[in-house]
Amino acid sequence: MTTKDRILKITYVMIVLLCLSAALFVLGRSAQNGRRTTELLPEIVEEPIYVECEQGEPLEVRLRARESVNISAFRFLLVNISQESRGTVRIAMTDDASSLLLNQVIPVETITPGKWFSVPAWISLTEGESYTLSILADGSEPYFMQRKEDAADPLPFEMQVSKGGEVLDCGLSLGVETAEEVAVTYGEILYYSVPLCILGAAALILCILFGRKRMWGFLKGIPFSRFFERYGSDLFLALLFGALCVSVYSRAYVKGVYISSDSAGYLREAVNLTKGQGFNYDGLAGYDAWFANWPIFYPAMIALVMMVTGANAYLASKILTMALMAALLVIIRQAFRRDAWFYALCLTNIGFLNLAYYTWSEIPFMVFLLGFALVLAKILGRPDPEVKWYFLLGILGLCCFLTRYFGIFVWIVTGAYILCLFARYLHKRDKVLLRKALSLTATAFSGGVLSMAYLLLNRIMNGMASGVSRTLWWDDYEKLTNDLIESLLTEVCNVFSIQIPELVEGFPYHLKVWVLAVILTGLGWFVIRNVKRFTRESVLIFTAVSYYLIFTVIRYFSSMDTFYFRFFEPASFLLCLGLMGLLLPYLRGKKGFHFFAGAVSALVILAVASVFENGGLDASQGYYRQLSAQWEQACEEIPERSVVIFNDIDFRASWYRPDVVEGTITPEDTMEGLKETYYGSDYLCIRGEFAQVMLESGEYQESVRGALEKGMDEMAQGEEFVVIAMD
Repeated sequence: MTTKDRILKITYVMIVLLCLSAALFVLGRSAQNGRRTTELLPEIVEEPIYVECEQGEPLEVRLRARESVNISAFRFLLVNISQESRGTVRIAMTDDASSLLLNQVIPVETITPGKWFSVPAWISLTEGESYTLSILADGSEPYFMQRKEDAADPLPFEMQVSKGGEVLDCGLSLGVETAEEVAVTYGEILYYSVPLCILGAAALILCILFGRKRMWGFLKGIPFSRFFERYGSDLFLALLFGALCVSVYSRAYVKGVYISSDSAGYLREAVNLTKGQGFNYDGLAGYDAWFANWPIFYPAMIALVMMVTGANAYLASKILTMALMAALLVIIRQAFRRDAWFYALCLTNIGFLNLAYYTWSEIPFMVFLLGFALVLAKILGRPDPEVKWYFLLGILGLCCFLTRYFGIFVWIVTGAYILCLFARYLHKRDKVLLRKALSLTATAFSGGVLSMAYLLLNRIMNGMASGVSRTLWWDDYEKLTNDLIESLLTEVCNVFSIQIPELVEGFPYHLKVWVLAVILTGLGWFVIRNVKRFTRESVLIFTAVSYYLIFTVIRYFSSMDTFYFRFFEPASFLLCLGLMGLLLPYLRGKKGFHFFAGAVSALVILAVASVFENGGLDASQGYYRQLSAQWEQACEEIPERSVVIFNDIDFRASWYRPDVVEGTITPEDTMEGLKETYYGSDYLCIRGEFAQVMLESGEYQESVRGALEKGMDEMAQGEEFVVIAMD
């Protein structure tokens, strides 16, 4: 290298350093009129409890400032807004001197129901001063949500709501955006501009010193491609598993509690199992109640995790969900090898994630169902499978049934393949086909007999094979069909993690049928063109389609919940795996396919980072802890082994106090009759105000009235429940 070249390089480096210094100087300067906006929103009740804003009758919200603050916007959450409405909502604000501080008219069609929206308002509140916010609906009747009164209040003012001159005992879904003057640099405004400038300058200096070609050659020499080709899929699976675990823990434990009535039943039985009560659902409460409404396997799995980890039942169900997601990923890894990352994207389905948040049996069911379909495909695809595969198929089929009663349908699927094998044997006279058909028949027969024996045991112990009557009650079949159409469209959109597009959502149901028909026709055409008989993909797709059809038929002949994602997601999961297997040959090896993999990995990493940034793992003020504290407080007056009459405590707490049962009293009941009915309980509890109403009605039997009067006389001041000993 000549002296001239050295001088040029030094000159270029100095120029780069000077440019970097200038950029850092500019980025470090404070921007004029810098403000920081902070969004403060109240916690909203989960139950559908509203504050109605009626046509022509204003809601008056009295605000008393706790501190002096500048408000840049008010935030509102409204529901029950018709998309066809052309009305308005007028929002005005005055101070105590009747000076108008805000007057905005919001067209209803610009408001999205169920989402917070902003109303700009540059208003300064003075500590100790009061203000009146008036909300008037014209041509519309929107609803506000009620806010939680016992939650930590982040708002800078106290709120008192009145309607028609009457003060309401609740707040409403009203928040604010506050603004404060701060010194903000241009580097803070332009995210990552400082490190990007430094990295860019470093890259330029290296290129100047060593040459662009040499630097490019050095980067190309790093074996990124070989590394990711060999380990990329496994790294993605590990990354996805971590992201799913973080999401479940944050969403379903720290930030919320996902317990339905079914969930409460699973958790209550799990607690009874850990206390040695076995199948006795109300064993801790003193009753003989055989657990038959659901199969036992899922509560038993929760109980096992409780005993191993020492966690409470709800947290144990979330730990179990994480373990089951790991099992799904392991199965996918074993089945699809290096392409497993692509198939694992099925776990990002909105429907699957919602199942994972709730304490429901669908996740373990999907583990066993996927294993069953893959083993069945292996048996069908091999010329002469070993006995161990038939044994494993039987175990997985039985596990499907013991997780969900509907799991017995797997033997119907097996039966269809058995008939196909017998037909092929009659055509080819191949003894291998006959042996395979007979072996599958023996496996299906054994699994079916064991399943029926379980149902028979339920019938003997409970009186009904599945715990409750599944016969038809009144159903609106038009609504049921509409729900089916909506549910199937939702399944399609859930695959892509989107909601049903607004355009399609507005279609009448008889037109949505055509949308669904186009989608199903396209999928059917793609499958017919690409699928081969007895392959892994064909078994996955056939099992999924059978699930859809059988479940739909059963729902029309027996009553249960209406169609929604919970019922169809296990089938959608298998169908997506099968379709991805058919699609993969068209994508493998394409450069865009690798870019897609990298983009998805980056999104997963960013999703995990966002949870940490938003405090999603801070359990110190976790929602479960707050909710369980409320349950504890609500139940503190109820002794062990009690029956609570007209129970109005949060139903989710029914597993939290498994020694308590719910009950009712009719005017014809006597105390002796109640003691016989609630033989397992030592105490009868009823809220004092309910007892007072019963006494004032004069309708109840004398012995019940006497017990209630005595219980009310013994109530201490401040107590809420009348407690009556049942001895």
